[in-house]
Amino acid sequence: MPFNPFTIDLPVREIIPFVREHLAAQNTLIVNAPPGAGKSTLLPLALLDEAWGMGQKIIMLEPRRLAARTISIEDRQRK
Repeated sequence: MPFNPFTIDLPVREIIPFVREHLAAQNTLIVNAPPGAGKSTLLPLALLDEAWGMGQKIIMLEPRRLAARTISIEDRQRK
C-alpha cells in the first residue's frame, strides 16, 4: 500500500503540491512553519517517491539545532 501524505492532518499537507512542483524545477526550497507542522516528518515522506528524487538524498537543515550545535562547539573550544 503506497504512502498517502494527504491522509495525515498536519499543516504542511496543504503545501505538498507546491513543494513537489517547485522541487521538480529547482533543487532548493526553504520551508518556514511553526513546530509540529510536519516539516521534518510528513514533508520528506511525501517527497520520497518523486521521479526527480530517485537516487537522491533529501537534506534538511534545522536552524535551531544547527545554532545549538555551533554554540556548543564554540563553548568547548573556549575552555
